[in-house]
Amino acid sequence: MDRNDPRWKGKGIAESSSRPSGRLGHIIPGPAGLVQMAMERRAVASSGHDESMNTQEFIHRALAVESADTDFVDNFAWLTAVRQGYLKHPEYTDLATVNNMRVTTARIPLIVALVKSCKRNELGEPWLELKDPTGSIWAGIHHKAYEQDLFPGILDPGTCLILKKIVVWRPEKKPYLNITLNNLQCVIEKSVLD
Repeated sequence: MDRNDPRWKGKGIAESSSRPSGRLGHIIPGPAGLVQMAMERRAVASSGHDESMNTQEFIHRALAVESADTDFVDNFAWLTAVRQGYLKHPEYTDLATVNNMRVTTARIPLIVALVKSCKRNELGEPWLELKDPTGSIWAGIHHKAYEQDLFPGILDPGTCLILKKIVVWRPEKKPYLNITLNNLQCVIEKSVLD
């Protein structure tokens, strides 16, 4: 806008700048900005009807949709876990919370995560990199949990693991999960169509 334009008179720089209608004006940088944009979309989308969703699930969906990582939007296994209500469970703990714990060992009641990758250590034992929309964590897995045919596809990327009463171990700076057969509440394989 030109300063000689009559619409400019009396306006400050912030007021004269063009911004999309319906926006709050100031966009918070970083991950908080993603949540802010998702909340604005939610307000616009739910203006005509009642959409009940708890805050934790909303944040998970917002982060999944707004991030460049589309694994949570397109993954059959993750969507099945969401539909079955695991993210609404009162004992559900996200990986960001687990990563921020400052204890040496702890037992977490419920974790829902996708297998991002599987690598073998020097002894040939698998280590899984698990992720959810809030972060990622490495997990050692006991041989009985993957050698038996109870859970086929448990080591495959894209598989969703529902882990109950899982032990978190923090030997130094990074925490690790210790997955045993008893910790596997449910394993949802990535769809063959994906």
